[in-house]
Amino acid sequence: MTLCEVYKDSLKKLKNPDTDEISVRILLCHNNGIKSMSGFYIHKNENIKDLPLFLNQLERFMNEEPIQYILGETEFLGLDFYVDKRVLIPRQETEEVVTQAYLRALQEFGDNVINVADICCGSGVMGITLAKKLKVRYLFMSDLSEDAIEVAKKNASRNDVIANFFVGDACNELVKAGAKVDLLVANPPYILNREDVDQSVLDNEPHLALFADEELSVYKHIFEALPKIKNKKLLCVFEIGYDLKEKLTKLLEKTVKNATFGFVKDINGKERILILELR
Repeated sequence: MTLCEVYKDSLKKLKNPDTDEISVRILLCHNNGIKSMSGFYIHKNENIKDLPLFLNQLERFMNEEPIQYILGETEFLGLDFYVDKRVLIPRQETEEVVTQAYLRALQEFGDNVINVADICCGSGVMGITLAKKLKVRYLFMSDLSEDAIEVAKKNASRNDVIANFFVGDACNELVKAGAKVDLLVANPPYILNREDVDQSVLDNEPHLALFADEELSVYKHIFEALPKIKNKKLLCVFEIGYDLKEKLTKLLEKTVKNATFGFVKDINGKERILILELR
């Protein structure tokens, strides 16, 4: 069968062909070595390379498995990363966090070589991307999930980045190792209400990386450790839940001394980024 024939047959099976047809094209292009969506139309009359593989992927997609997991990859700020169900799929909001961290690091440290930590690193997209864009001496990456660390290691290798990996809770392992950090980024679990989460996310992505307790224990542990890993000064950029500003403000006032902090709105006007500085 040609790509065009498979494409048309697939649309007949979809519940929402108008919105989901691009995913069919992505699958077909990926499996047939076509580098762009426009290239699909150039090659549409060529025979499909592996029909059974595509049909299996289409079935997974129709069962609401995210296409990033089906393909085992995703793009993040121009870089390619491996992802599977052991880690969250990077979102646009996380790209905004990394962009904030990059721009503020340039303002704070200029061309100086710095040490970077990515806490609750998951797939490692935040730390690895910053290591590609900044002058980094040491990159420290930690996660409570050993499975996530395995994915992060794969992504560091994939993007030619050298990192020090730690399996453990928050910053504890960095403290034990005596690590000193100039820039810290983190995307801890921040969801308090499960009703805020789409069913597809609940069914496919790791709950350990999604849900926080009411006391925000993971944030508390990170905040308490910051003075112990601070270099001369420490810039921290966190991805947070849209409803955590008040809770985090109270927690910071209790746990971190001699620090300044503020909240930044994302592209949707929600306060999703926490900026924290220790001097």
